[in-house]
Amino acid sequence: MPRSSDELKADKVQGNDEIVLKKGGARCIEMTNGSGSAVARGDLVLIKTSAGNAKHFTTDTGGDSDQVIGMAYERIADGAKGLIQEYGPTNALKVDGTIDVSVGDFISTFTSAGIGQKGTIGSGNCMAIACEAYATNDSLGVIDAFLLGSAR
Repeated sequence: MPRSSDELKADKVQGNDEIVLKKGGARCIEMTNGSGSAVARGDLVLIKTSAGNAKHFTTDTGGDSDQVIGMAYERIADGAKGLIQEYGPTNALKVDGTIDVSVGDFISTFTSAGIGQKGTIGSGNCMAIACEAYATNDSLGVIDAFLLGSAR
């Protein structure tokens, strides 16, 4: 049964993994929040390697992480399951504008948990392309972007 009215279809692929396709082309996967706190829609999340499987995520403050897997599609409490968008368009990606983000820039993780930044060569896993600019020197940006899917 669909979780909400904006779901188009849910398929089981590769065993028990569920892929949820949302209106507008967003592709999401269901994962468990293991970050220690709630995440909000638009927060970038990383695979939690210490959980021992690929079904848990966390956040990070290291910047330019190669473990980023996508963006929270919805608010997810700590320890709860929720949807992580890994591919497709979004209007909710959180970014920092200390280094100006321009249309067409790649986005990688920033040094504040859940936030993206302009990606550069060697800046980890760039997982989105900015479809909107953000040039304010803070971490309060919310932009349109296209998530590319994780290289992981």
